[in-house]
Amino acid sequence: MTSPIDSAANPEVHPPAIGDVVTVDVGDPVAGGQCIARLDGQVVFVRDAIPGERVRAVVTGTGKKGAFLRADVVEVVQASEHRVEPPCAISHECGGCDWQHVSIDFQRELKARVVVDAMRRTGGVEAIGGAPLDDAVTVDALDDGDGLHWRTRMRYAVAEDGTVGLRAARSHQIIPASECPLAVTEISSEIAPQIPGDQRADALVAAYANTGELAIVDPRSRQLLTEHVGDREFSVAATGFWQVHPRAPQTLVSTVLELADLQPGERVLDLYSGVGLFAAFLGEAVTVTGRVDAVEGDKAASQLGRRNLADLPWVHHHQAPVERWLAAGHRSHADVVVLDPPRSGAGKDVATAITRRKPRAIVYVACDAVALARDTKYLGERGYTLTALRCFDMFPMTKHVESVAVFTRQEPLAG
Repeated sequence: MTSPIDSAANPEVHPPAIGDVVTVDVGDPVAGGQCIARLDGQVVFVRDAIPGERVRAVVTGTGKKGAFLRADVVEVVQASEHRVEPPCAISHECGGCDWQHVSIDFQRELKARVVVDAMRRTGGVEAIGGAPLDDAVTVDALDDGDGLHWRTRMRYAVAEDGTVGLRAARSHQIIPASECPLAVTEISSEIAPQIPGDQRADALVAAYANTGELAIVDPRSRQLLTEHVGDREFSVAATGFWQVHPRAPQTLVSTVLELADLQPGERVLDLYSGVGLFAAFLGEAVTVTGRVDAVEGDKAASQLGRRNLADLPWVHHHQAPVERWLAAGHRSHADVVVLDPPRSGAGKDVATAITRRKPRAIVYVACDAVALARDTKYLGERGYTLTALRCFDMFPMTKHVESVAVFTRQEPLAG
């Protein structure tokens, strides 16, 4: 490494290069799981830091044309009161966690700050439901645990020599990690650290259902598991999408139903419907006099949705990309739209197509704060106001936060 550069004491004599060690004062968290610092005016995204700290960090990368720097902490000069010893020995190397060095309660405060910043900076939001934005956003825990042993779905990489592990941060490097402390014990106790040559694959998927079923399979496997939510059963592909925190499905269903406030006879769109988690309970709420259209692009998930909701014939399943199905103009009106898009969000075209149906409410389930904020702006431009936002810490120790937002249509002014 080259000689250290102290942003507080020394003038910059050359642009920092990869391998340089810099001393910086750490500022706010950002959605990527790092914190922002500045080195003579240049933005530095610092990993393994906490706001308010002074740290020495090694430069690991640069943005296009040197727009910013990336750096990893190598020494904490002035530590935050919220810094703790990470529970995992490889947390600084592994790319799966972002905040193990932060106390669990303060992790949630940092995630709330990220949501607020995204909503203000990208969404143009200053208040929600009459409350100032900073007061309106909190991140709630799903349990009172220590933030470990909650992942019911894991994907492990397998090295050429059969070593089972996880990818390093921003790298294809495989770090031995068969006993990840985020995985539920039912998974971590069954994952071998080494795979015999005659059974070797490039990756392993492990899934544990709340019915006690466990699958450890090749990513191409079609094995199904059974999950219980409320009084319903759902068949789910072991390699398919399902909420990874054990309490997430019921928490999200309850929150969506509360915020949608559905009435018998209403018409609902459930977009990105997966295997029918929301559609099942939306269908029960609107009863046989109502209608739910569940739209899902993945063929296997849509087929499972039909199977899981066979007792609800007024729930209609459509296997098609959401954008294409909406553009085709199916059913011009919906009382309520529920959507749970991928991390990239819904986007302008979907927002436009939804608002043209003039629902009284749009309930948006989001796993990315910036994508939600961007779509909040699109919906706002089309007459819908963010009136409620609930945030949940469904992914402790990581940068991710799950949100449920409600948008309601602004009535035109009289006269």
